[in-house]
Amino acid sequence: MTKVCDILRDYGDLKERPYDIRHMLEILKINNWKNIPPFNFVLEPLEKAVNEVDEELRRMKTAGPLRSRYVIEKNEELAKRIRTMVEADIEAQWLVGDLMKQD
Repeated sequence: MTKVCDILRDYGDLKERPYDIRHMLEILKINNWKNIPPFNFVLEPLEKAVNEVDEELRRMKTAGPLRSRYVIEKNEELAKRIRTMVEADIEAQWLVGDLMKQD
């Protein structure tokens, strides 16, 4: 997923948006975040966005190379989902992104 984001950063419209996929996935592993209302409010949209990107990548794999657009920067649906994911990640990083905020 990092490579897809790198392509969109270099050739698409993620030039000004920072992302760290590894840290994004670590945040989603916070213990019991679904039962903590402030964390749930911030992390639920991030989890939904990550799942939507995953669904689109799986759909592309299932459809095969002849029915999917593999020029990543021209795949508008995938780019839109990744932008949504990155925006949700930026908000999550800002609000619950470090260990001090999790204690």
